[in-house]
Amino acid sequence: MKVTILIDNNPHPKLNLLTEHGLSCYFEVDGFKWLFDVGASDQFYRNALNLGINIENIDFLVLSHGHFDHTDGLEQFIAVNRKAQIIMSSEIEFNTFYSYRLQSKRNIGINYSIVTQNRDRFIFANDNLQISPSVGLVCKLPRIYKIPKANTNLYMKNSVGEQLDTFNHELALVVNTDNGLVVFSGCSHNGVLNILESCSNYFNRPQIIACVGGTHLKDSDSNNEYETESEINEIAKSITSLYPNMHLITGHCTGIKVQKQLSKILGDKFKTFYSGATISIAE
Repeated sequence: MKVTILIDNNPHPKLNLLTEHGLSCYFEVDGFKWLFDVGASDQFYRNALNLGINIENIDFLVLSHGHFDHTDGLEQFIAVNRKAQIIMSSEIEFNTFYSYRLQSKRNIGINYSIVTQNRDRFIFANDNLQISPSVGLVCKLPRIYKIPKANTNLYMKNSVGEQLDTFNHELALVVNTDNGLVVFSGCSHNGVLNILESCSNYFNRPQIIACVGGTHLKDSDSNNEYETESEINEIAKSITSLYPNMHLITGHCTGIKVQKQLSKILGDKFKTFYSGATISIAE
């Protein structure tokens, strides 16, 4: 199985590809072409053109949650792709999403008018869903382990009023390969350990060989205090204990200092990605 990162915060070391605070991943499974998230603009599409990947041929687009850095390429996607089913959580509807991380209130939500104008293209998931023989959508993400501290800056507003974001709108995608499970998670707002456990339970299989996506484990700064070094160590040790063969492959929304700390514990099972990265899994 080969995964291509179409857009990420980090630049390609050799190719002249675009970067942004966003994420989009491409892969092929069960004879279908899949896209997981569409980044923060049309830049995922422009990179795809340079990489020889035809977005017009995508069969399924899965949106991991309702934030702009994973959904704002949606207008470009719909403009060029006429056939794909687009899957997102039904929990996104009627909610507006905000961040206070930079000390001021910012709308970080999906442009829902695009969804409204193209409702016939969408599947609104409210429960776990088998999409194809090897691919499952996991919407139910129980919180057994702690969630990222950076979530405390993130809010949602609906008819009830403004509150901390529950992240019931986040989902994960899990692929069942011969060698084990491959998990795709956009930001892991529900906590990477919770997402891994939920995906393992979905296929009733403990063998996870890769987790691709963000962890939402941010570096602390002068205004925000997030996970300590010891807390990052505990997360990494839990991954090693529970999923000894798993590679954590991350970039977007994982802090640079956090990446270095994770790599100390996970060793060669920790990898970072970038725009245009090609990752071979289970080969």
